Amino acid sequence: MTLPLVRRDALEAGYHVLHFQAESPLAAEPGHFAMLRGAAWGKAPLLPRPMSLLTGGARPSVLIKVVGEGTRLMAEASPGSLFSILAPLGRPWRLPEPNEIPVLVAGGVGVAPLIHLAERLAALGHRPAGDRPAVRALYGGRRDADLPLSDQLEAVGRLEVTTEDGSRGTQGRVTVLLERLLAEHAGTPLRVYCCGPHGMMAAVAALAAAAGVACEASLEAPMGCGYGVCLGCAVARPGGGYLYTCVDGPCVSAADVDWSARVF
Repeated sequence: MTLPLVRRDALEAGYHVLHFQAESPLAAEPGHFAMLRGAAWGKAPLLPRPMSLLTGGARPSVLIKVVGEGTRLMAEASPGSLFSILAPLGRPWRLPEPNEIPVLVAGGVGVAPLIHLAERLAALGHRPAGDRPAVRALYGGRRDADLPLSDQLEAVGRLEVTTEDGSRGTQGRVTVLLERLLAEHAGTPLRVYCCGPHGMMAAVAALAAAAGVACEASLEAPMGCGYGVCLGCAVARPGGGYLYTCVDGPCVSAADVDWSARVF
């Protein structure tokens, strides 16, 4: 699709939310992603950028952080700018059982697919005073400015935050909160979902495995196509072989990833 940008919300620390207008609602599930490229980019940057969908429907949106040329161009785009968008792509999150407490662990821009998931779970009854266990959201960043859209998580679940510099919430990494939550709910049905830096997700996966708790991760990897042709998004499996982020993921069981072997 070629969609116009209708609004760009500039947040702190180089974060932006891009909102697009679709003629037909985008049937995206929480965890799906999109391949984005500005129609006016010309020959460079050549490849589209993979971005988790923050929302689908008639107003699909993504959360970005400026880290390179592609995201810089996105952050400078004005309303009316056209983007080539291929979506929805990949495998979405698997929803928890009705009795499971969903525990969402986010880092930085990794919050985007988790907000999408939290809002879906709240609509299904996973909310305070709902008929299913409320969403528990744990969100970590280097500083307060690296917790974009935390208010959206707080609106649909019980939110706790950490910052490495102590500017908000508990000082330290988000795994401190997860370790405590897992200990407090030992024996309780839980399902952990995580998205963020590789090291954070590796630590989350290890804690969940030690506690015997199911854990899913939304993977990030360089990719050129988004649908299994370029094979640039290979991620090592335990015991050998690979899974491909775009078609086997991005949302996968954390147990299916060899977290010690980064290939990107």
